[in-house]
Amino acid sequence: MKTPWILSIVLIAFVATAQTVTPVGEWNLQSDAQGQITKFTLTVSKEGETLKGKVVSETYGSQDLKDLKFENGSLTFTRNIEIGGQAVAMAFKGKIEGDKLTGNYSLEGFEIPVTGARKSPTPTK
Repeated sequence: MKTPWILSIVLIAFVATAQTVTPVGEWNLQSDAQGQITKFTLTVSKEGETLKGKVVSETYGSQDLKDLKFENGSLTFTRNIEIGGQAVAMAFKGKIEGDKLTGNYSLEGFEIPVTGARKSPTPTK
């Protein structure tokens, strides 16, 4: 009679593992600064236990991310961009739910909404 109980525990552990949320991958995102839409790609990778990331947009080019962290479904990082010849730090805080990401950049007292989704993996042949 112990077999069904053990099987249930193994099944629950498998389902929990399958539903683990991860920031790793490429994300198509956009920010909306008072109607000015900026599209960008967020790429997150994992080297050992360390997360690495970068953001690429046509408007601001490519920036490596600082302080990239992912805990309890929340993603945070800092991105430095140049506006009018001055370096400006943009702090991001967002929530990942499945393949959707929503959050905000904080920039000099302003909150800029960010939304988007993970890119689908490229099919292997």
